[in-house]
Order: sequence, then structure tokens, then C-alpha cells
Amino acid sequence: MRIGIDVGGTFTDVVATTSERGLVFVKTSSTPDDPSRGVIEGLHLLAAELGLSFEALLQDLEMLVHGTTVATNILVERNGARVGLLTTAGFGDLLVMREGTKARRYSLRDPFPEPLVAKELRKEVRERLRADGSVETALDLEDLDRAIAELKDAGVDAVAICFLHAHRNSGHERLALERIEQSGWPVYVSMASELLAKEGEYDRLSTAVVNAYVGPGFSRYLRRLSDRLAADGATAPILVMQSNGGVLPIAEAGRRAVGAVTSGPAGGARAAALFARSMNLENVVSYDTGGTSSDVCVVEGHVPIESPSKTMSDLKIAVSAIEINPVGLGGGSIACLDPAGILTIGPQSAGATPGPAAFGRGGNRATLTDANVVLGCIAPGSFLGGRLKIAPALAHAAIEREIAAPLQIGVEEAAFAIQQLAVSKISEGIRLATVRRGADPRDFALMCFGGAGGLHADAVARELEIPKAIVPRQASVLSALGFLATEVRHDFSRSLGRPLDRISPGGLREIFGELVNEGREALLRDGFSGERQVMRLTVECRYRRQVDSIDVPLTQEELEGDGPALLQERFTDLYRGLFHHSHDEPGFIDSCRLAALGRIPALTLPVVETSSAVPYGSRRLYLDEWIDCPAYWFDDLGSGAVFEGPGLVDSDSTTVLVLPGSRATVEPNGSLVITRGGV
Repeated sequence: MRIGIDVGGTFTDVVATTSERGLVFVKTSSTPDDPSRGVIEGLHLLAAELGLSFEALLQDLEMLVHGTTVATNILVERNGARVGLLTTAGFGDLLVMREGTKARRYSLRDPFPEPLVAKELRKEVRERLRADGSVETALDLEDLDRAIAELKDAGVDAVAICFLHAHRNSGHERLALERIEQSGWPVYVSMASELLAKEGEYDRLSTAVVNAYVGPGFSRYLRRLSDRLAADGATAPILVMQSNGGVLPIAEAGRRAVGAVTSGPAGGARAAALFARSMNLENVVSYDTGGTSSDVCVVEGHVPIESPSKTMSDLKIAVSAIEINPVGLGGGSIACLDPAGILTIGPQSAGATPGPAAFGRGGNRATLTDANVVLGCIAPGSFLGGRLKIAPALAHAAIEREIAAPLQIGVEEAAFAIQQLAVSKISEGIRLATVRRGADPRDFALMCFGGAGGLHADAVARELEIPKAIVPRQASVLSALGFLATEVRHDFSRSLGRPLDRISPGGLREIFGELVNEGREALLRDGFSGERQVMRLTVECRYRRQVDSIDVPLTQEELEGDGPALLQERFTDLYRGLFHHSHDEPGFIDSCRLAALGRIPALTLPVVETSSAVPYGSRRLYLDEWIDCPAYWFDDLGSGAVFEGPGLVDSDSTTVLVLPGSRATVEPNGSLVITRGGV
């Protein structure tokens, strides 16, 4: 048995793949005070669902893949470690200077963000490397030992090491690490050259500091979870989901905590790619609406688009990650009136505690979930399999007090306006994610998941004129499902900084040969060999005088020919596809990257039996007016089942709304496909 666990802001999702029952999943409320407690509670629920004792479940466990918001929350809430920095003399203020910009660069009154390392904890050390990695000034060990002692006396929890040009020669950074270890100080150390071997001094510095900031807390959480499971008898390996869509063993994941900052949404992107492949859909745009946010991802050719860096909470993280475009809207997003009296929703969320008013846990703010309860979209008795009782009267009161009364409109009108505003916000996020890549959203299929995704899928598709919306049967736990459809992944890179016409085919082969050897060694340590090892090669290219690069894929077979010439042609095509023009000059290679993948057993989606669509009942539904709407149970809809909208499709963990004029059809893998006009 393999298990995927996704700890979200509101719910913890658990998915298991078993030989007897196929895919089985459960949901439970997250426990923000100690996320590991919610994980254990979810595993107990899964054991009950499978008819096993908790001990028997852990004994049958072959592998556990875990994604969590712990690292994300540390960064967003600014409650991370007290970090010290060792850097080259003269460069202590780079963390403040950043790249000379801020989020709103033309707003002169906006202050620059506070750095994660205080001025007195940024220690400058005498050493200097030239741009080619050669030593200009040797590392002053006496100066280094003094700086280490001062940081130790200051009581820092973690140390980031970032020396100038160490991506060309990591010798000085490694020597600093050795001196810390020799001092007997068991502090968490984050070394820039280990995390990011590429050009961009601020990129390397910011990434190393963020890793040091979230690393101690994230590592403690992973150890606590591992110890709790081990105490209960678990012996299976625990793998941790990374933002790049791969997984790492738990020990290495703790050292590279920065790689887990957006691990949950990455699982959803991998699941979207899995379903796209299963349904033979070349291009898909997905959105995952959970309790606090909606995450948009573009999948082209069955592969989620990756980005070489991202910014979170005004902090740059320059590690490869699936390109997630967050929209500050989820089921728990709070609706309110702004100072001008205009309705707005999000990004503030009621979260897991106290949650929407309808949850009856003390929440009194109007949320998107409350609006959907008032509209009749959510069945009060089946939420979380009936374990969480929904109180429509509390939702009605919250929307009346917060929205309807101030606007002097009916409660249903207010709830409908909240729902329509949510649809517009999700649609705008999808439009931005596709159009800025030079793509037309109408050329994509829409994949919708998350507990609240299906309620807005049809409306979002209509607003964007997307012909097909797909809601998987496992929509509410799809990120956790995606964790089981990934690989162990190690990333390696080499900075090059050379025009394509000044590197030989042999030179390119030599660089990637070294990277491949490193990748194979890392995978062998994890127990992967032979055909279970897969190498994915990428070259970051740009034109001279440009700042940002684009990723150009390459295969090992293509390296055997004229690699630079092929890269030039492919780079030109990709550049023209993005920007609709190209330059009459050679491309410039920033760096060469390798993703070393260790294949774990493939996840096969289940095939459901055929059946017709028979409603189990009906509900009153408000869609600008009250109508009687047939309600179907998702698990009763077999392959080939068809019905015309309006219709509601309920399950223990989600609801799908099919609007009038749309048709819903069930695919062999159990997914609901919504089209318009019987198309």
C-alpha cells in the first residue's frame, strides 16, 4: 500500500492505492497547532475506511509521500528561525539591496521588505573569488572562526553561507561548513552553492537565507512526524513532495526545506498531468480551489510548466518549481465590503480555525462556503461524509449581517453575487496564466479540483469560453493523489555564461556528462538503478543584455550530434512562440540543468463500471432565482452516464454544479466532463 498525504490550510487529505480496493481516500480537518496530529488522525480514518487496525495499516505501508504547508506557513507568517549569515567582506548589505527593486517599484512610499537576517547577524568574512572561480583572496580562517563564534554567542538557530562567485568554486563555502562542524556547534547550515550553482548573487543569497529561515522548523516537523509513525510501528520510507513536482527522502528534504515551499500545489499539477495523459488531452489548464486559495497551473504535452524561480512574501526563491499561479480565493475566503462599499472577497481566509460560519466552530465572517450553503449548492448532511455538520442558519446570518443588510439586498442575492465574484477571480487567474505565455485559454481543457473547485467549474469554463471542464472523481484530494504519481528527483546545475556559438558539441557533452554522473550517484544512494533512472536535461538560454532566460529541453541522444546548433534552433522557436519575434544573434547559455528522476511504481487510474445517471433526490438551488435541481451521487455515476443541467453531483468531500444548458458525461476513469449545448 502506498499513501499520499496533503496537509492544507483547512483540510488534510489522505489517499491510498491498494491492490484490493484501488484508490481510497479520506479527509479530515487540519490541525495548525501541530500538523502531524492531523496526519495521524487522517491515517486512523483511512484505517477505519479499509477495515484495518491502525497498526495493520502501518505494517502494510510500502511508501508514504507527504506534502505540507508547514514550510509555506513559516515563510508567510514570518515565524521562522533566527538566521545568521556568513558572506564575503563588502557584501553584507546585498540582502537589503536585493535587485534594486520592490514588488510595486513605482510606489515611492512603499518601504523595502525587511530582510530575514538582522544587520548585526550578517557577518562579513575576508575572502574573494574571481568571476571564473579562481581565488583572488584566500579564506581568512581566523576571521571566519571569529564570525562563527559571534553567531554562536548570538544564539542563532541557522547559518546561511553565501560567498561571492561560489557557484564557480564552492571550496570556500565548504571550508566554512567544515569549520562550523569542527566547532561542535549543531546548528542548521544552508550553503548557497549546494542549493543553487548558477549566476545571480542575490538569487543564491536569497535562496540560501530562505532555506535557513524555514529549515529548522520544517526539519523539526518532519522528525516529529517520522518519530510518531515509527513509534506506532511504521518502517516504510517517508518521501517529501517538492515544489518541482518530485519527491525527496525525508532527511534530504529537511536540508533542502526551501524546495517544499509550494509542495501541495505541485502535487495537484502532477495529478492534472496524469489525468490529461489518461484522457489523451494535450493541453490542460488546471485550478485547485481549497480552503484558502486557488492554484492555477498550465500543463502542456502532459508536463506541467516549470519556472526557474518564484517570489513568495516578497522573497525570491531561485529553485526550479512547477509554475503555480496563486489566486487569493478559496472556500474559506472572507467576503466583505471595502471602504467604498464595493463587494470584495479574499485573500483573507477563515482557514481551518474557526472556519466558515456554516461550520459552527465560532466563525462569524461571511465566506464563499457560506454563500454556496445559502444558494443550496452544498448538502448540509453529507459534508465530510457527515462528520462535519453544516449549519445553514449560521451561514445565512453571516451573509445577512456582513453583506446583504449593508447593501440592502436579499441574502440569496448577496450569496449569488459572492459566488459570481469568485468565478471572475478564478477566471482572471487562469487568463493571466495562459495569455502571458502567448496561449489562448480556449485551446485548453479545464481541469478543476480541490474541495470547492467543482462548484465553479462550469461557470469558469463559460466565462473563458473553454469548451470542456473536467472534474475528477477524486477532485477534493487530487493533490494527495498527485503525490503518488511522481518520482524521486534530484536537481543539479552548472553555470556556463557563454554564447551558443562559442561552445563546442564536445564541451556541452562534457558538462552534461558530469551532471549525469552526479545524478546517477544520487539515485543509487536512494536505491534506484538501471531503467529506474531517468535523466532530464535543460539549458537556460537568453539573448545577451537580457536578464531572464527560458528553458530549452534537450535529450542525451541529441547531445551526440551538434548540440549547440540544435539548441540555437530550438531556443529561437521557443522565444518566437512566447514573444512573437526573435533576434538575429546567437543565444546565450546561462546554465545547464539536470533533473535526475528515480521512477517509483506507476499509478494507474481506476476504471469505473458503466451505468446510467439516476438522481438520488433533488435540492432547491438559487441561480438568480430558486429552481428545483436534481442531485446525483458521484460514486453512483458510472462510465457513460449522461445528464443535462441543471444538476448537482454530491460526494463525501465535494459537490459539482452543472448549469442549465450544459451536459455532463462520465469518463471511464470516473471523471465528470462538462460541455455546453450537448457538444
